[in-house]
Amino acid sequence: MKLLPRSLHGKILLGYIVLGGLFVLLVFAALDQVRLLLSRVDDEHHVTRMHDVIREARRLEKNYLLFRKPSELKAAVGKADEALALIARDRDLMKRAAPGFALDELTEVLADWRDLLDDRLQRRIRPGDPISPLEERMAEVGKQVFEESERLSDQAREAMRRALSGQESQLYTIMIAAVALVLVIGQLVTRRVVAPLREVESDLARVGTGNQARLTPRERDDEIAALVTAFNRALGDLEERQLAVLRTARLASLGTMLSGVAHELNNPLSNISLNAQLLLEERDVCDPKQINGFVEQIDDQVQRAQRIVRTLLDFARDSHFALVRQPLRPLVEETVSLLRAERPDAGDAVHITLPPDLQVLADGQRMQQALLNLIRNALEACADAGIAPRIEVAARLREGGTEITVGDNGPGVDPRNLARVFDPFFTTKPVGKGSGLGLFVVHEIAAEHGGKAGIHNRPGGGTTVSLWIPAEGDKA
Repeated sequence: MKLLPRSLHGKILLGYIVLGGLFVLLVFAALDQVRLLLSRVDDEHHVTRMHDVIREARRLEKNYLLFRKPSELKAAVGKADEALALIARDRDLMKRAAPGFALDELTEVLADWRDLLDDRLQRRIRPGDPISPLEERMAEVGKQVFEESERLSDQAREAMRRALSGQESQLYTIMIAAVALVLVIGQLVTRRVVAPLREVESDLARVGTGNQARLTPRERDDEIAALVTAFNRALGDLEERQLAVLRTARLASLGTMLSGVAHELNNPLSNISLNAQLLLEERDVCDPKQINGFVEQIDDQVQRAQRIVRTLLDFARDSHFALVRQPLRPLVEETVSLLRAERPDAGDAVHITLPPDLQVLADGQRMQQALLNLIRNALEACADAGIAPRIEVAARLREGGTEITVGDNGPGVDPRNLARVFDPFFTTKPVGKGSGLGLFVVHEIAAEHGGKAGIHNRPGGGTTVSLWIPAEGDKA
């Protein structure tokens, strides 16, 4: 409908204008119907009044014939004159009240009757005189006048009834047309306003579940398109801030691990230095086998240092999110290696019970960051409670995805805080001891993969955090 305005404001305003115009038309139509009915009632009133005058004249005539009082006859003549005057004055109204009625014939008969009444009034009569032929003729014409007048009144009433019926039908027609117009307007509003809003609502629901990153753009110049654009801009800003939070958390982890990595690198470097010095000092007295041994040890220590640096660089690099199907166990082992540089006891404390062939569709770097946060949180919880840590990392296939669990034997989480542990900046540690972003980052990484994170206390003590990652094509 190109005639409709593009903006919601214009559409709603147009709807108000149309409904207001419809209401005004209905009011004017009703007023016009009332005016027509009042006109019909007034026309019928004039006919009824004339008929009542003739009825009264007829009654006076009958009284005269019974009692022979000249006053009765004189009054009858006056009423006949009054009826003639009413017809002369309201002729057009009476014709409109009873279309097709021969009003001229009634006027002629009424005039004859009036003349007969006046002629009889001019003659002297006595109460005992018999009824004369003139009086018989007068009575006969009077009866004819009354019957014609009554027929005129009946026709006027029937015309009035038909007018009322017609006006009722017109009102029903107007009402039906009004209801139809309101339904059409409602349908247009639904199609042009409500339906796009429901599409936006559906897009928002998919964005909330991770099935969709942006709202579907609307190629229209209205408030809904502007709203979608604003939402997409906000989602883009939110995604950038989310990445910034993840990057900050990863950098914080790197900062924490740097001292441990330096110590971890110091061991192979010391071994390399020692073997190089031995090689320099004893190269003249060593046989080729010993020299090869020194070189092999130097090479092993170089490779060890390279692995440490490579793992650290892989974790530190700022890469774009990309889902890749890959084995899960190497990701966990590399994470533990990273953590061992920060906490030497991590290697003995973490027990990995993963099937070697189990794969997961995930971004390796972000998955390592999530696992690093979970294992570190478990180690810190046990250390704060003075408990020798035992961390279990397991996984299984569940509900079309892979569920990774990290359980510990620590003190557990206060049940009152279970619903808040994934909130940003929520921490139970003293000020300066924790940022409150560890589990929040885990939750965001799970959502980024289309999965979900959960936590519960273990019956025997400790906490288990679960990370569910959907298989390809599935979403949480």
